[in-house]
Amino acid sequence: MKIYTSIRKLKMDPKGYLFILWFLLRQKTGCFISTRITYIICRLKGINIGKKNIFKGITYFERLPNSKISIGNNCQFYSSFNSNSIGVLQRCRIATLTQNSEIIIGDNVGMTGVNIGAAQSIIIGDKTLIGGNSIITDTDWHSLEIDYRHCGIEKAISTPTIIGKNVFIGTRSIILKGSKIGDNTIIGAGSVVAGEIPCNVIAAGNPCKIIKKLDL
Repeated sequence: MKIYTSIRKLKMDPKGYLFILWFLLRQKTGCFISTRITYIICRLKGINIGKKNIFKGITYFERLPNSKISIGNNCQFYSSFNSNSIGVLQRCRIATLTQNSEIIIGDNVGMTGVNIGAAQSIIIGDKTLIGGNSIITDTDWHSLEIDYRHCGIEKAISTPTIIGKNVFIGTRSIILKGSKIGDNTIIGAGSVVAGEIPCNVIAAGNPCKIIKKLDL
């Protein structure tokens, strides 16, 4: 019965269905290869990585000596340009910027083209989804003082950034240093978070502000 249904659909739009079949086959093959390669890269770079993670495209990892990057289980990282219809402007990039800094990603986390840079500590809770081309950081990257502005990370202010469990961050959002986002909270697309957002709310804007509470 399923075969006859498939044949009927193919007759309705042969080019469309053939393209979808080709696209899915290409994605699965590419995903299999990039996942295997990324696991090898993680082990070579001393990154703690759990089981059953999926990498569509090669995620860029940079771990400085004495720093820590830890990834849980069942996470998904989309880095190839065709891995997400919303558009992927860059590969996922996960980097520790100083020694003794840490990036901890929980279980069942998903992200697309996300840039994560930690000079101190970034923690992302379980089941959190991070929309395409977002940025998460815990540092100013450059000093606010004119005399030290060209000195880079060493003179910049850094404060831990914590994202709770089951958070949904919309596409192209920026999570700045010292931000704390509570469990189950939704951050609207294009938001700039620069402080504390409580749990169980919808928040959006620049600066990000609470719009409504979620009934959970």
